[in-house]
Amino acid sequence: MKHRLAVLFAIILYLFVPSGAVSESVPSDAEAVVRQHTNRVYRVLLEQCEAIQEQPARLYTLVDGLLLPHADLQKMSQWVLGRYWRDVDAVERREFEQQFWQLLVRTYATAIQMVTPENIHYLPTRDTGRADRALVRTEIRQPGEAVIAIDYPMYRKQERWLVYDVVIDGVSLITNYRSQFTAAIRRQGIDGLIASLADKNRQTPQ
Repeated sequence: MKHRLAVLFAIILYLFVPSGAVSESVPSDAEAVVRQHTNRVYRVLLEQCEAIQEQPARLYTLVDGLLLPHADLQKMSQWVLGRYWRDVDAVERREFEQQFWQLLVRTYATAIQMVTPENIHYLPTRDTGRADRALVRTEIRQPGEAVIAIDYPMYRKQERWLVYDVVIDGVSLITNYRSQFTAAIRRQGIDGLIASLADKNRQTPQ
């Protein structure tokens, strides 16, 4: 299960990179965005391979710099907290967003070592009946392991395609984390959840 979640985060974070500046070639559809920016992330990481080996924590910084400017972090955080989003003040929201993002970055940094672009296979994109919505379907096929089906519901926002959920083998990322965080908030409150995430994020990279 941990491996599958790691693969899930490895792919979802690629999708939050927008379709590029005006000077770049803009993909014609959601699947093209996924393909282009998956390759872009791996290209940058390959270029930084030696530096990452010497300083493993550099990977976190690199991932953060690549993805944070392009992620709809507030919307992700709002959906994951569900009804509790309305109950927390502005300071708590910012603290949660920061720790939640760092959790994603660290999970992604581990996961990218498990998946390569060659293992990602694209299925026909499903028509949603709306020009501003798309469902990109992929499978992760790695030698000796079961095939993992991953679907990406995406929407177009200001000429950019953004993912708003990921479904892995029928399980929604948002629903999965919302369940975990809801249970944690009930036990220890939002401050306890934030503290727990912060503690995980302080762990030294291997």
